[in-house]
Amino acid sequence: MNNSKILYEYDKNIRLYKEHAQSMEVLLSALLTAANIKPHSISSRLKERESLSLKIEKKNKYVDLSEITDIVGLRIITNYSDEVDDIAKIIEREFSVDLTNSIDKRTVLDPDRFGYLSIHYVVSLSQAREELVEYKRFKHIRFEVQVRSILQHTWAEIEHDIGYKTKVEIPKSIRREFSRLAGLLEIADDQFIQIRDTLMSYEKQVQSEIVTAPELVDIDAISIYELLNTNALIQELDSRIAQQLNIEIKELSRDHTAVHMRYLEYFHFKSISKLIEALSKNIDNILIRATDLQAFDVIESRGICLFFLYQVLASKYNNDKKIRRFLDRTMTGTEDSRDEICQYLLSISPKMI
Repeated sequence: MNNSKILYEYDKNIRLYKEHAQSMEVLLSALLTAANIKPHSISSRLKERESLSLKIEKKNKYVDLSEITDIVGLRIITNYSDEVDDIAKIIEREFSVDLTNSIDKRTVLDPDRFGYLSIHYVVSLSQAREELVEYKRFKHIRFEVQVRSILQHTWAEIEHDIGYKTKVEIPKSIRREFSRLAGLLEIADDQFIQIRDTLMSYEKQVQSEIVTAPELVDIDAISIYELLNTNALIQELDSRIAQQLNIEIKELSRDHTAVHMRYLEYFHFKSISKLIEALSKNIDNILIRATDLQAFDVIESRGICLFFLYQVLASKYNNDKKIRRFLDRTMTGTEDSRDEICQYLLSISPKMI
């Protein structure tokens, strides 16, 4: 009897629950963005009717649909395990948490238990937020929010696929392998955090050394990104080139920075100081090159002067085979256009000082 009553209520309110799921996903996304947290993903789901029916029959304790807390569920997957706690603080601050039905499964994980668990919250809108016009219709609706790292999620998905839900279900011969793998994943989660923090420290170090001691800074995507955004000579040359070509220099992205690495590796630049030295020696050549509107495609972002530097250096080979090798190795232009580009670079060779 209760089954039919609850399912009727579910059918009657299914549109409201769908809207609620979508609204909560948008709200959580906005809250994390405001906190400068970029999760791997945020997703919402509405419990399917068949799944709800099975749950009601299995539990045999529900009288009303409002007693079931996971009709709407949201899952936040983080890139790093320490972000789970940051997101937990936001949820506890911004929502009304049902502490009785919420659990941090990480704290109840037995030392010898396999498995990789996460935080499960049952929440509803805070009193202040549910009075807002856009949320009034969701007043008092409880829903589940699950927060886990991407490695925790990977474990849970594989564990679910294998089909064993408790430790006692697993054959003893396999249980040890599960425990070892869980330990490895936990170590991997910690290592990813260390790598992230090390990279952040390295970025700060590069920002300082690139000005005070460029000879100590190796060339990599991070140091090039910092160089292009801070070096006065590059900014001056970019401005002059933009004026000559009547273009607007766009903001630099890290993807564009990665393109430079192909060229820098080809010309065997090992340190920032050597690159700056080559740039300084070829200022006139770069500006000569920039006056020629036969330019093949370049990325019109900060650092455009470096693309002209690469062309200048290639043209100085004054040899079609060497120039063609440069174009092929750096994947400059399309396959069909490289012969034309090669002839162009040969033609400007006499102009180079």
